[in-house]
Amino acid sequence: MKPNLLHVHERPLNLIKFNYDGDFFISCAKDGEVNLVRTDTSERIGTYNPQGDKPGAVYAVDITMDNEYVVIIGADGKVTVFRFNGEQHSVLSHGGVLKYVEFNQKPGAQNMICTCNDKFRSASEGSIPNRIMIWQWQPTFKRLLCIDDILPMKATKVKWGPFDQTLLSIHEEGTVMIWDSTSGHKLCTLDAHKAEVTSLNFSADRMLMITSSKDYTAKLWAMDGIGQDLEPELVKVYRTDRPLNDACLSPLFGDDEAPKYHILLGGGQDAKDVTTTAAASGKFEALLWHMVFEEEIGTVKGHFGPINCLAWFRNGRGFVTGGEDGYVRVHHFDNDYFTKKPFE
Repeated sequence: MKPNLLHVHERPLNLIKFNYDGDFFISCAKDGEVNLVRTDTSERIGTYNPQGDKPGAVYAVDITMDNEYVVIIGADGKVTVFRFNGEQHSVLSHGGVLKYVEFNQKPGAQNMICTCNDKFRSASEGSIPNRIMIWQWQPTFKRLLCIDDILPMKATKVKWGPFDQTLLSIHEEGTVMIWDSTSGHKLCTLDAHKAEVTSLNFSADRMLMITSSKDYTAKLWAMDGIGQDLEPELVKVYRTDRPLNDACLSPLFGDDEAPKYHILLGGGQDAKDVTTTAAASGKFEALLWHMVFEEEIGTVKGHFGPINCLAWFRNGRGFVTGGEDGYVRVHHFDNDYFTKKPFE
């Protein structure tokens, strides 16, 4: 398996996001660049550049299921919506240091976004607290929900739960909080990890959730009953030998003909210590684990620093990693992955 190596960023990667069909993915990084890349050829098609000043660090990006709109957020406190062809659609002065954004999950009616931001003080906007918010963005931006006073600590990511009924936020204290997306009421708090929770990802139907943490573990949760005051059920725990920055589920785990019960994990030694050790001892490989048996299947080397983000191809036939070194690596699985017994 020889990866395609893309040097389209000058600073650490923050997120890689595939479109619904899987033929394109978008990468964003701390250098403010947002790139659209074709999956099969790894060719960069273009970039999304907001009008005016460069946004600084771009922390998150999302794309609608119909491939019509792209939203980006960053350290400048603005939410910018583009049409897929790169034309800027609208801008919202949100305030604060924005850390995550996601469209709601209702097909054909993705007219809302959820965001989270860190507190920030500026001369023009005054003091802005830690917040989780929901905005309607079509036809114009309108604030629907703001969770600030009852938010005990800043959220690093926030995502929609099953059927858009809830919001799930992750925090540096090792907790996952679940909120009612209509009233803003906190439904429950999960003491998910013993250190900072670094990522939160779902299966396609959002009935399974996987979290990763700096405590060297990733955990699989069943989301049945969320919204009826039931907590997610812990199903599996994956204990590794490194701090983890991201974890995601193979889209083929629910395949009828040839299911692949696999998860992908990535992380490594903290970025501030990278220059003191060799790549081998920094544990910068991508890890392939079995979802059911909780066993490591294999590793994929490549990055010269910690892996910050991961994403499976939508068809499960490969994956993309983004690292602290600024490189994007696109891996297409060989036929051995689909035919040999160790990968069943």
